[in-house]
Amino acid sequence: MSSAKKRAIRERVDAIRKKSSPVQNHYIDEYSAGKIGRREFIRRSTLIGMSIPVAGFLAAACTTTEETTTTAAGQAATTTTAAAATTTTEEAMEPVTVRVGLAPPPAVGVEPVLINDEAGLGVFGQTAQYLIFSDDQLNLVPVLAESWEPNDTFDEWTFKLREGVMYNDGTPLTAADVVATFNGPIGSGNAGSAYGTYGITPGAAAEAVDDLTVKFTLAVPSGSFPFFVSSDNYNAGILPESFWQSYETGEEGAIGVYEQSFIGTGPWVNESYEPGVSAVYNKNPNYWGDNASQPDRMEVGFFGDEAAMVTAFQDGRLDVLYQLSATAGQQLADAGTATLSSVPTANHRQIYMDTRPGQPFGDKRVRQALALSLDRELLIKGLLGGFGVLGNDHPIWEFFPMYDAEAVPQRAVDLDAANALMADAGFADGFSAPLDTLQIQEVEDLAQLVQASAAQIGIDLSLNVTDSGTYYQDFWCSFPYEGPCQPGAVASVGIVNYGHRGVPNVYLSSPLRSGLDDPLDAQWNSSHWQNTDYDALYNQWVSAPDLDVQRQLSGEMQKILWDEVPLILPYFRDFISATVPDFTGLEVTGMGHYDVTQGSFSG
Repeated sequence: MSSAKKRAIRERVDAIRKKSSPVQNHYIDEYSAGKIGRREFIRRSTLIGMSIPVAGFLAAACTTTEETTTTAAGQAATTTTAAAATTTTEEAMEPVTVRVGLAPPPAVGVEPVLINDEAGLGVFGQTAQYLIFSDDQLNLVPVLAESWEPNDTFDEWTFKLREGVMYNDGTPLTAADVVATFNGPIGSGNAGSAYGTYGITPGAAAEAVDDLTVKFTLAVPSGSFPFFVSSDNYNAGILPESFWQSYETGEEGAIGVYEQSFIGTGPWVNESYEPGVSAVYNKNPNYWGDNASQPDRMEVGFFGDEAAMVTAFQDGRLDVLYQLSATAGQQLADAGTATLSSVPTANHRQIYMDTRPGQPFGDKRVRQALALSLDRELLIKGLLGGFGVLGNDHPIWEFFPMYDAEAVPQRAVDLDAANALMADAGFADGFSAPLDTLQIQEVEDLAQLVQASAAQIGIDLSLNVTDSGTYYQDFWCSFPYEGPCQPGAVASVGIVNYGHRGVPNVYLSSPLRSGLDDPLDAQWNSSHWQNTDYDALYNQWVSAPDLDVQRQLSGEMQKILWDEVPLILPYFRDFISATVPDFTGLEVTGMGHYDVTQGSFSG
């Protein structure tokens, strides 16, 4: 590299650093010192508002080689997301329709405040968009927000909105819409737990500084706050202030208001929606992004039965299957009729036990025994077809940068140790308890295997499997979420699904915090577990901006959870999708977002 080019690179780095915040410069220093790798530097930089191209340039500049700079620039230039993908080199495509199959949204419908499943998100996310998109590499990508940055103490975050964004009814996006979204009713719905997790006071956190600037003031510092306003939060899709006014004052109630318009800033305009049957979309002619190569039409068919959906795909009636079980994915792969896409995710099943004193599972030795009865390798192979990774009874996924690989050994099946623990706890003759769960993908099969595993150590679990609506209403945390879970069964065991997140804040908070200071901290604590040492570690962890500190605190939490076992996490699941062989361009995330706007057929 010539000295002139090296000088030009140094001058650009200096210019960037002069404009960067102290926190951004801190991460540049960490990367330059070799404390974090390139991928983690880019991820952490996007978290605090640096663009991927700038972060990529800085990562390349540290090597001062022309080849690395070219690679970094190329990677930045080709980065795409389900919410903000652009294409500038493709020729305009012929009119095309993409046909998608997915499970139907639950009975509550496509309801912005209550969405808590991938199917509802799969419909909502076609017309509604988020301030930021959390991609499949755990990076944050600007969408409706062009930039964001914290103050020095991480308890204020300021977001600059993109200019010229229009909703699909022609009205402009403004800061008032963002304020109405986050200060409105979503704080009392499915996102209520996330509000507490990220230190947000519902109804008062967001403030419009001007028409295109929003400031959030947090009750406690949070180094991960941008994930709260990103696509990681199902309910954080930005909708007009006028929508929220009609939502709260609608004569027929809130439910169904969104389905009357499907208002949003996204690349699609809804043509029709028939609950449980279909949704049809047309290309948004006024979309703020570059959608020149977007297909003209998308037809979504809802299938309550996965086998029927797979049959429709094999019969040529569908082009894309949005989410599949491992069994169905393997069936299509074996038949050679599909191209499979498997995205590693933090999605997992939590096996919770009632840890309250006086109950059999109130003794941690019993919980440890049940954890030792499970053959996790067999579960991944048999239930997931290998599409997953081992869990170790804490929710810090091995791909999270704050994961401490050395904190605890991997738990494996050991029936002798399990039976010894049962005897030590006074249950050599075993006991009986109910096992409640919901019908979703492989969970019913998992419940049966948990039942069989428990029987080997004398625990007789009576299985109760219901539809998701009944389960969440009657056997898990009742809605609305007004306090800690109150499962009705004594000595209960249950299995619940937790979707993917870009950071583990939600996993580590509501299902595990004690709620002793504030009951809302424990809204999803189905095990009733309370540990003040864990609470203190979590409070330190959530506000720590330094990755080394976060990893050290994560390790301490991993040790407590591994020993206490309020929850058993046997595995983390991949997100599996399929397309017909001649269709390319489908993008999915572990959270459940899907995007066909960059898709095309080769035939």
